[in-house]
Amino acid sequence: MPWTVPSHITLPRDFVGFDPTSSIPQEEFSEYTRHLPHWRLSGACYLVTFRLADSIPKTVLEELSREAERWKREFDRHAGKLPADLAAAWHEFECARLRKLEAVLDECHGECLLRDRVHRRVVIEALHHFEGDRCEMLAYVVMPNHVHALCRPLREHRLEELCGSWKWFTSQRIQRRLDRTGALWQDESFDRIIRDEAHYVTAVRYIAKNPIHAKLGENEAAVWFCDAIT
Repeated sequence: MPWTVPSHITLPRDFVGFDPTSSIPQEEFSEYTRHLPHWRLSGACYLVTFRLADSIPKTVLEELSREAERWKREFDRHAGKLPADLAAAWHEFECARLRKLEAVLDECHGECLLRDRVHRRVVIEALHHFEGDRCEMLAYVVMPNHVHALCRPLREHRLEELCGSWKWFTSQRIQRRLDRTGALWQDESFDRIIRDEAHYVTAVRYIAKNPIHAKLGENEAAVWFCDAIT
C-alpha cells in the first residue's frame, strides 16, 4: 500500500483554538444555520467534508436529517446560543454524526466519480487554486466519493464561500467532461472547528488513514500535506 501516516505534525503559525464548552464567548465568533448549525471563528482551522450527491444511501440520509432537525430546534429554542451543557452535547453529537458519516462514505456508495484520476485532478487543482490568497491549505484527501480538507480561511474569506467555489468549479468541469447537467455535490458541507493541538493531530492522521481504512489502491485516491506535516 502506498499510504503513510505522518509522524511529525506541527500546528500552523498563529493557531487559534476553540473551546465549545466554554461559557465565555470568544471574540469574532459567529454561527449560522442551514440544515445544520455551523460555527465560525476568525483565524481558526477547519476540517471540512464535502461529498458527491449519490454517496450516501437514502435511508441513512433520512436518519441524519431527523437528528439534525432535532438539534436545529434546540438552536432555535435558545436563539442560536446553546447553554454550556447543551453545547457539550452538541459537540458529542457532531463527533458521533461525523463518525457515522465517515463510515458510510468509506463504503464507497454511488458512482464514485473521483476514482477517475482525471476527475480527481480537477478537485486537487480547485483545492490549491486559492492557496495563500483566500485560504491556507494544510492537508486533504480526495476519496472516490468525498473530500476531507483541513484548511484555514484567510482574512475576510469564509469557509462556506471557499467550499462553494470548490464545488462550483469542479462540478462545471466534471459534468462537462461527462456531458451531464445537474448537481454533482451534496449541497451542504459538514465542517468542524479544530479545537486544539490534539484535535489537529487527530484530523491530520484521519486524513492520512482514510484510504487505508477504505482499502484503496494508490490509483483510487489522493492525499496531500503541507510542508509542516511529514
